[in-house]
Amino acid sequence: MRPLFSTMDEKQIRGQFRIRISGIELGKHCFSTSCTKEFFELAELDKVQDGSVDLRVEMEKSEKMVDFKCHFEGFVVAECDRCLEPVRLPLDFDERLVVKLVAEKSMAGENEDDDVWVMDENTYEVDIFHFVYESIALAIPLRIVHEDDAEGNPTCDPEVIARLDEMSAGKNEGGTDPRWDALKDIKLD
Repeated sequence: MRPLFSTMDEKQIRGQFRIRISGIELGKHCFSTSCTKEFFELAELDKVQDGSVDLRVEMEKSEKMVDFKCHFEGFVVAECDRCLEPVRLPLDFDERLVVKLVAEKSMAGENEDDDVWVMDENTYEVDIFHFVYESIALAIPLRIVHEDDAEGNPTCDPEVIARLDEMSAGKNEGGTDPRWDALKDIKLD
């Protein structure tokens, strides 16, 4: 299987999510980038077919900590669980990542939480690619379906909805399943 990206493209995409912290003045700094189709393919988000999510990062650096406040805004395109047609899902949410900088190398890498990372105080840069990927993945609903119209009717592909209705109507024609009827006679007392 041939990779979707050349090594250079992958480095460029991943490079957008590496934030230098060494030598940066204490205080607030702002960064921004976009998560496009190439990002989603590289992150291997199975549910996402396409999308464009703008990421705004406000970094506040202190002596022993770096606080990243991330704002995600945009959309992803995923497959509808009901009709398999593409659905555009809007995203607009905030996430926070705290990086504690420690002197002891033995403590570095022992993250306390998903949102709290512990790193060596001599760390040159922080790679937030995986954090961004996870944040977007968790913002996508478990069940993806087209929204219903004003009357409460599904806006999915009408042919698929008709076929689903046909199949579900055929299930109930014969009454109930005799295996389940036998369970009705069980006395629980």
